[in-house]
This record gives sequence, C-alpha cells and structure tokens, in this order.
Amino acid sequence: MICSDKYVKKAEEGVGGVGFERLIVTSEVVQNLDTRKFIPLVRSNPSDVKIPRFLGPRLYIDFSGEENYAEKLEDLLREVLGAPANQKPALGTNPFSAELPSEGAAPRHVSSTGVTQSGRQLLREPWYEAERTAAEGGLANLGLIGLMEVRTGLHQQIAKSQLDLLNAVRKSQVRFFGWPIGVVLENKEEYKPKPLGDGIRAEVSINKDTVSGRQTYDYWATRMNGDFYLLQSLFEDTREKDRLYFNTRIIRVTEAIMFATSLYLNLGVPPEASYSMRVSHRGLKGRVLTSAGGNRHVFPSVSHESVSDSEIVIEIGKSSELMVDYVRRLVEPMFMLFDFQEFHEEIYTDIVRRYEKGQVS
Repeated sequence: MICSDKYVKKAEEGVGGVGFERLIVTSEVVQNLDTRKFIPLVRSNPSDVKIPRFLGPRLYIDFSGEENYAEKLEDLLREVLGAPANQKPALGTNPFSAELPSEGAAPRHVSSTGVTQSGRQLLREPWYEAERTAAEGGLANLGLIGLMEVRTGLHQQIAKSQLDLLNAVRKSQVRFFGWPIGVVLENKEEYKPKPLGDGIRAEVSINKDTVSGRQTYDYWATRMNGDFYLLQSLFEDTREKDRLYFNTRIIRVTEAIMFATSLYLNLGVPPEASYSMRVSHRGLKGRVLTSAGGNRHVFPSVSHESVSDSEIVIEIGKSSELMVDYVRRLVEPMFMLFDFQEFHEEIYTDIVRRYEKGQVS
C-alpha cells in the first residue's frame, strides 16, 4: 500500500527513503504488471498528478475529502479483500465454439441409487422411452425379435454440442468384437449419425439382400447432457436360430461398460462422477443358453421368460477395477432365467479380463 500526498514530487525525484521505497515498488510492478500488492492512497494532494508516474495508470483511492472518507474506506477494504461492489458480468456464448455453455442447463441431482429428485428412476425418463419406440420400430421392420438394449445416464449435469458428442463416440468405440457399440459408418448416407436438436442419432439397418446375407440392426443415440441409448440385434441370430451364447453376452456387456466409461471421460466428466447403466435383453423366451465356440462347455438350458432387465450404478474412476463385479451383476439375473444357470467367479474374471486385452473367448 502506498500513501501519496505532498511527497509525490520527492518520490519522483528519488529523495531519501522515499527513493529507496520507489526502487522496491518499481521492481515489483515491472515484474508483475497485474499485481494488487500496491494500492495508491491519496490524502492531501491538490496537484493534477495524484500518484508517482512510475506506478503508471493504476487505480488509486482518494482520501482527500473528509465528507466521503467512509465511502473511500469501504472501497479500500473491498479492494484488499477482493470483493468489488459491482461484479463483472459473465461472458456471452462464443459463436465460434463447438461447446455449449452449461449455465443455462437445468441442474441434475441423482441419488446414489439412480433416483432423480422427482422420485423417478433416471433411466426411465421419457427420452429413453421415445428412443426405444423408434428403435424397436426399426428392428421390427427386419422381422427381428431378439435384442440387447443399453441405457446410461450421468448423475451430474453437462452440456455438450453435437460435434462434441460425435467426436467422443468415435474415440470411445471398442473394436474387439464385430461392429462396436456406437458404430459410426460414413460409407452410406442413411448410416451416418444425424445431428438433431437435442443430440445425435444413428441407425444401421442391414437386411438379407446385402452381400453378407445377414440381418443386423444397430440404433444408438446420445444427447447433450450425456444420456446414451443403444438397441442392437443379437449377434447370435447371425449364427444360429434361438440361441444365446453366455460368453458373448458377458463380452457385450463388458464392451458396453468400457464404451460408456470412455464416452464420459472423453466428454470431460471427472473420474469421481457416477452414471447409471441399465442392460436389457428381450426375445429370450424359447432360446437355448449355450456357448460360442467349443472351449467353454455349458449344459444347454431354455428360458421361459422373454425379458431380462438389470440396472446398476457405476463409478467412472473404479470401472476398470470393479469391471468383473459390474458385468456379473448385469448378466447374472438373465442367466438365472435359463433353469437357474450360474457361472463361477473365475469364468467371469477370465472372459472379462481377456476381453479388456482384446481377446475374445
């Protein structure tokens, strides 16, 4: 803090102790032009030059008038404490930025069990149901019934542009097994992801008339707050009729967790955040649970139930460490529908950890 009065001229001339003080202050000001360490105070100085010139155009506080002493004292205290009377308004939206501001987004508060403030399960909100209706219509057009559905929703609020979402999906694909979740195809216009008002969507519908002769269906959507939806036909239906491969289901669910976790990290979500994931399988009734490949034997069993739903909460930073447990909790209830089928922890661990390394077993 610098007091400036009738000694301003002496300070300019470098007289006595004032000159020494000037050297110290000048050095500090030159090294750090933005420093707030020095606040010029004017008490009795009728001249036009209120503060020493070496301080440049710095704001000073004028205590010359007794009638506004209290007001100037408040100004000084606010400056020292960094509490200005008038706050600088926030910047507006950058028209050249791909990222949308989050200030205008409605806050999201979700409990550790995936329940919103309204008391509804996060993954049962209308957006997911609307996507489900659209996707099931596309699946039905191919005459397919069996499907896997994945829903994920962040427990915190974000706001991203369509371009942010597309780039994050591209980076998050796991290319170890067939077409990845969140597949992005550019070879045909109808397969390309489409930017819409609330996010992006993609539908890849392959009928029997293609070169492969196999019907497959993939539909995915994600919106600006990070919610993600996937519906895809069962891989098993391209190989055998009315089968469900237990190891393929473990692999697909592992991929879903790996994809969702990477998606949120690529969107800038911190590792300590959580998200809800719901995995559903439909069209199970009459299917036989077996194994893909001959290296994992399982006694064939049939399901008398058509639908299996499982939902858990995943901590992003712990997804790799707890991957086996997360996968098991999502698929084990489905396997139970096949005559109480269970698999040992070692089997889950072997399949999951191998797949994380790119090995399909």
